[in-house]
Amino acid sequence: METGVSARTAILMALIQGKGFGLELIERVKQRTNGKVALHQGSVYPLLRSMEEEGLLKSWDDKPSDLRAGRPRRYYELTADGLRAAREQSDTLTGLLKFAEVL
Repeated sequence: METGVSARTAILMALIQGKGFGLELIERVKQRTNGKVALHQGSVYPLLRSMEEEGLLKSWDDKPSDLRAGRPRRYYELTADGLRAAREQSDTLTGLLKFAEVL
């Protein structure tokens, strides 16, 4: 990811849209950034666990989604603290984008 956007921020922004499992969140970030932010499984799953330990996310196992059949998926969702952190990151990003308006 060469954009300067942290994986943590990208995951928080992806989860504002609602719950998702790891691969779905990776794809959501990729689509929303037109491929400019590419997260990798090897870093996303440890990050999701870490964010859950911090109280930003909650997770649960559920049946496979329609996107990918197979084994049950671990879904993630923002907690109240996670939503607050996501909003703070969103405000920060919005503020930074105002600098780009000058360019």
